[in-house]
Amino acid sequence: MEWLLREAWTTVHSSIAMSKKEIIKKIRSTTGCSEEKAKMIFENAIKNKDIIVMLDWEYIINRVIIFAIIVAAIWALLQYV
Repeated sequence: MEWLLREAWTTVHSSIAMSKKEIIKKIRSTTGCSEEKAKMIFENAIKNKDIIVMLDWEYIINRVIIFAIIVAAIWALLQYV
């Protein structure tokens, strides 16, 4: 279910929607620390509510629309059989 979640890394003036991997990569490039240390910083940021985990609604809605189109196409094909 990880693909449904995205983390929003919020700052004082803006919020950027990023995946967990993108945030850890950003932490590593900014601080120059190891992968394990970056994951620990990430987990602490979630606990401190510096990073807010939210559903990626755009992805979910896109998949629902694609599913509805496929179901409608199958239904239309079955009407001719």
